[in-house]
Amino acid sequence: MYMKITSPLIISALIANFFIFSCSKDEPATVEEVLTYQVEDLEGNIFVDNQTLEFSTINYPDASLLFKVRNTSSETIAMRIEVESMSGTDGSLMELCFGECYYGVTTGTSYPTNPSSPNVNIEPGQTQASSGDHFFNADEGDGNTAVEYTFKFYLADETGNQDGTAFRIKYRYCLLYTS
Repeated sequence: MYMKITSPLIISALIANFFIFSCSKDEPATVEEVLTYQVEDLEGNIFVDNQTLEFSTINYPDASLLFKVRNTSSETIAMRIEVESMSGTDGSLMELCFGECYYGVTTGTSYPTNPSSPNVNIEPGQTQASSGDHFFNADEGDGNTAVEYTFKFYLADETGNQDGTAFRIKYRYCLLYTS
């Protein structure tokens, strides 16, 4: 028995099947791991994104915010911190330590600043190797306006450019006046 295929619907279905099967792959798709991290205090308490940490002193160590970045993924991560914004200060009395210490910071600058080694690398399940990483403000401001910094932690590529999730912490110093 001979059947002639002339129906446009049958021809369209055959062409669609040919296209679908010719484009399918025999190998499973690979899923790339999302690199993740968390920022925590020295006791392991996890900070929340955009959390504001308030200080009422500029005296060390009470005004020092010590932190660790924990790699929660199964691959090594590269991290940096950018001074995203500041107000009530020029940044000259802020100490930022992340891998290296910097005395005085600038808005828009990412740390570490060494172009040959722009990142702090953190092994899977670990925190950064350096101890004592912190933010410490010694600027008392003008007495009327709070001194505020927004620090952006971010995953970076090998040249230090942002390449992943960002996380922010706000450091705020405000002297509380009583009358």
